Amino acid sequence: FNARLTAAFLAAAHSDQRVLRIAIVGAGATGVELSTELLEGHAELSAGLTEDQHFALDVTLVEAGPRILGGLPDAAAGKAHRTLAARGVKVLTGAAVERVRADGLDTAVGPVPADLVVWAAGVKAPPENARLGLEVGRLNQFVVDERLRTSAPDVYALGDCAEAPGPGGRPVPARAQAAAQQAAWLARVLAHPNRDPGPFVYRDRGSLVSLGDRGGVGSLMGNLIGPSFLIEGLLAKWAYMALHLDHHRAIIGIRRTGLLALSRLLHRRVTGRLKLH
Repeated sequence: FNARLTAAFLAAAHSDQRVLRIAIVGAGATGVELSTELLEGHAELSAGLTEDQHFALDVTLVEAGPRILGGLPDAAAGKAHRTLAARGVKVLTGAAVERVRADGLDTAVGPVPADLVVWAAGVKAPPENARLGLEVGRLNQFVVDERLRTSAPDVYALGDCAEAPGPGGRPVPARAQAAAQQAAWLARVLAHPNRDPGPFVYRDRGSLVSLGDRGGVGSLMGNLIGPSFLIEGLLAKWAYMALHLDHHRAIIGIRRTGLLALSRLLHRRVTGRLKLH
């Protein structure tokens, strides 16, 4: 994707049309965050171009559902929608994709012209899963019970590859926090096979979405000031950055995470975010 995007930026800077059209299919966290990253990358690039090389960036976010960020509360999704619109992103909802063409998309609400199409719509497991002898669901995920057991004895599945029963009769969402909770629960089961921890219960801790360098939006859960509360702007952005660093801490430890954060901070002081070589 990076190579395709770089080539498209270069082509647009030297084309007669002076516009690059990008369509992103799927308005979950990935699609929303990518749209703002593209806008900021374009702004960084434009600062280093001559006047006759400037080009416009046309970003369209295409969502089949009735609104963006379906995993967040309406208030948070509405805030993100307004922020994207204010920054120039075209947001189409109820626009299920019917066909992908070389020059764009055909959707339920009409055609969307695009020079580059990015697919960011959901998670689906590989079809090879159906040939392994285990029961799979509609998305080729291994069907598991409330104890993460597949249709074969002593075989467990977790994370994106598992279809586990969740709240309200719906499957547990394919999200990082779900996989982390399942991993912690299963580790206790395997470490103490003679103890019964009870069934796995997924608990939604909330979501954070970055809307660029100076903003974000999120929904946090945990009964701090109620069952859930919304954060936005710099507070949400800082929380997002803290969560990102915590992911590093879990993998490489506190000391290396601190050094990594310091090196990134120093690096941003001396270089731009986008390079074309």
